[in-house]
Amino acid sequence: MQDASGQDWHRLQAMTDRQLLEAYAGGRDFQAFGAFVARHEGALLSFAAAFLRDDTLAQDVVQETFLKAAREPQRMLKWRADGVSERNWLLKVARDLSVDNLRRRASEKRVVSMLALEAETSAPPADARAELGEEAARVRAAIDRLRPRLRELLILKVREGKSYKEMALITGISVTNVGFLLHQAMQELGRELVGGR
Repeated sequence: MQDASGQDWHRLQAMTDRQLLEAYAGGRDFQAFGAFVARHEGALLSFAAAFLRDDTLAQDVVQETFLKAAREPQRMLKWRADGVSERNWLLKVARDLSVDNLRRRASEKRVVSMLALEAETSAPPADARAELGEEAARVRAAIDRLRPRLRELLILKVREGKSYKEMALITGISVTNVGFLLHQAMQELGRELVGGR
């Protein structure tokens, strides 16, 4: 990307995601793929880091996601033809890789136990929390204590601004279940926030 002239870089920036992928898939235009990566890398890192709560693992997941995109550009283009955006395809792959990563590390029950233990040991005393008075920190801590499935849905809804349909596509659960689980996540989050005051 840095070797490209300013004119080439501006041309690449003006291209849609689909055009960048077609240029890469059709002739292995690595500059086009580099522009595609640059366009989406920050959002993917943010999502994976929030989901995994580990920056190093998040970087590995994002790298693996882009490697999959580089190996299978036609697959991503096919999804786009089916009405799925490139970013949603990337988020789905990153989400699936993140879940696989969590499963490899431990069973769901063990992960939940570890999250609960971490939340208990890292939560400041009640008087320290009152002194801090930082609502954002309280909300983040409450979200961290949610089960991984509920946490991922909140991240997709609040941070990524995804619709129920997009969240269903990314997570592989039905739209109805997305709504139910998101409602459950909001209730649990509310209880955490009220109980933590």
